Amino acid sequence: MMTKKGQMGGRIMAVIFGTILIVGAAIPITQSTITSANLTGTTATVVGFIPLFLGLAGLALAAALVNG
Repeated sequence: MMTKKGQMGGRIMAVIFGTILIVGAAIPITQSTITSANLTGTTATVVGFIPLFLGLAGLALAAALVNG
């Protein structure tokens, strides 16, 4: 059985790794792919929001893991 201190340490590590994966990998790769796709019009507008949603997902991940 894990102590409360151990559980909190695991949550902090999950927040750190999740944030690194989203900010350091997912957003730049997505942005690069969107740029190289050369989209126009409504499609470009909708797809342009994907990095924003990834950032919001990172914030939701951090809030859920720290408060949970």
